[in-house]
Amino acid sequence: MGVVRRSAIRWGTVIVMTVCVLGFWHHCFAGNETRDSLFQNTEELIKQAKEKRADLFSPEAYEDAMESYQDAVTDYEKGRNLKGIRKELKNAEDYLARAMEVCVTAEVTFATVMKARDDASVIDSEKYSPKLAHHAESTFQRSVSRLEGGDVDKARELAGEAEVLFREAELATIKQSLLGKTRRKVAHYKDLGRHNNAPKTFLKAARLLEFAEESLDKNRYNNAEAVALVKEAEYELAHTEFTHIRVGKLDEAEYSFEDVIIDMEMQLGKIAEGLGVELMFDRGVSGATWQLLDAVQALKAEGDAKDREIAVLKSKIVGLDKTVASLSKLEQDLMARKHEAEEALKRQKDAQRLNQMKIKRIREAFTPEEGKVLMDGDNIIIRLYGLSFSSGKAVIDYKYFALLAKVRDTFKEFPGCSVVIEGHTDSLGSDKVNKRLSKDRADSVRHYLIANSLVTDEKISSVGYGESKPVASNETREGRASNRRIDVVILPGRG
Repeated sequence: MGVVRRSAIRWGTVIVMTVCVLGFWHHCFAGNETRDSLFQNTEELIKQAKEKRADLFSPEAYEDAMESYQDAVTDYEKGRNLKGIRKELKNAEDYLARAMEVCVTAEVTFATVMKARDDASVIDSEKYSPKLAHHAESTFQRSVSRLEGGDVDKARELAGEAEVLFREAELATIKQSLLGKTRRKVAHYKDLGRHNNAPKTFLKAARLLEFAEESLDKNRYNNAEAVALVKEAEYELAHTEFTHIRVGKLDEAEYSFEDVIIDMEMQLGKIAEGLGVELMFDRGVSGATWQLLDAVQALKAEGDAKDREIAVLKSKIVGLDKTVASLSKLEQDLMARKHEAEEALKRQKDAQRLNQMKIKRIREAFTPEEGKVLMDGDNIIIRLYGLSFSSGKAVIDYKYFALLAKVRDTFKEFPGCSVVIEGHTDSLGSDKVNKRLSKDRADSVRHYLIANSLVTDEKISSVGYGESKPVASNETREGRASNRRIDVVILPGRG
């Protein structure tokens, strides 16, 4: 009995020690197996899933995969059973495989909506158009959920709705960025209502802002036209502000209309002083304006006389060539004079070539429907076929502002130039009425260009010729249309 008991005790001890050793060995296996060999495949799949944006396109499967992966990492760090760790990693890999399958479908289904989403995100639509951006993102997430659930048709439908919303958010943000400041100014003067002392000028600014918004609706990515319109609107708003404040001060100071006329006469007097002309106001501001125009025409005639002097000098160069025979002191002096004249001629030719390049650029700026660029000596004539007025009216429609902006830009080619706006009509109606109407229309164009260009008002004049200078027969409808025109004559500055 004693022997049996001792034998049982020995075997029990062996069994206990064996279990302890196996448990220790099993525990050490989980703690000592290299982490890379255990997790490498799963972590490679995680990397691939991230590259395919599985977290975005299949968020549920991706989240389940990451939970299983994290459980495996925790168990490994605690040295737990390898079988359980491998099972968790296998679950993670299954989820990742499912997520990447969804990503393949998503790349096709969400191609255009992702482009719209990225475009909206780049310009920070979440900040500037938060409601639209949130609605778009919410709709997109619903689409993602439907795709992951296997409902491709519904996912595609929701993706289309999200794309429209993202594009709306993008456009709203672009408008806010480009138009926001100007919109606030327009709203300020709109709130003034009848207390706005410059309603007509303000209306120009408001219409220009509308045109800018319409331009962005048509092409949000090429917004040069919208930028130009906003710039013009800002100018008109500044004009509105100045006029509003000035009229308000006039009211406060109890200025009369006579005081306003006297102020205008003082401003014209400053121009006359610069021209050396003594103005008379017994025929009003209009009569004084004609005096200034006569003075400008006299300056033009003086410039023409100088041109004739240059022509005489050119002819002398030819004569000098015939006298060069020897190198005497006198002849050397003549050679020096000839060289100077030739250099002057070369500079003039260079100037002519430069001028021809400018003329070419100007011609290319206008389509045949808008106008035609002609030459009259050194002067440039822009015949505006595309600018028309309502019958008997001299008010410029807003739709022609872009065409007049092109005219304004041509002045930059000739710094220091003078400009004459010529108004012409057809032969219908009386000569007196036609002449007055042509002058009024020329005045309207002149005022617009003064307000929208760097050429000062003393450099821009206007004249109405009525029906006296036709360019086509007045016997046909087409001819009369050609004769009803505005000619912008540019007189390049004399160097």
